[in-house]
Amino acid sequence: MKKQGVAQLKKKADKFFSLYVRYRDGERRPDGWYSECITCGEMKPLKAMQAGHFVSRRVNALRFEEENVNAQCYSCNVMRYGEQYLYAKALDDKYGTGKAEELMSRRHETHKFTITELEEIIHDSKVQIEFYEKEE
Repeated sequence: MKKQGVAQLKKKADKFFSLYVRYRDGERRPDGWYSECITCGEMKPLKAMQAGHFVSRRVNALRFEEENVNAQCYSCNVMRYGEQYLYAKALDDKYGTGKAEELMSRRHETHKFTITELEEIIHDSKVQIEFYEKEE
């Protein structure tokens, strides 16, 4: 089997990390999993939600940083460009005062992913997803 490169693994890591975040920020209901949007607070089915990044996912140093990535509805994440002000307030409420500022101060950090690192992100995300899917 051909070994996957960094680009393919990054795409795969995005997929599984996104699903993990939406589970983490959600709850199981009788009709399935729902996640809460960090910016507007609306609960929507897991599949209708996205993993919204406070600092853009183009910043590799924060791309898979759990506190930087939270469930967000399409409307807030895409149509309202991430709702940065509301997102910053919500981050400080969720993780403690100064979290948004801390993440913003790290936005110029650089990071180059290794194959091993991306494989670990994929593995860890899959383990977390499995945990949530087993919950009753």
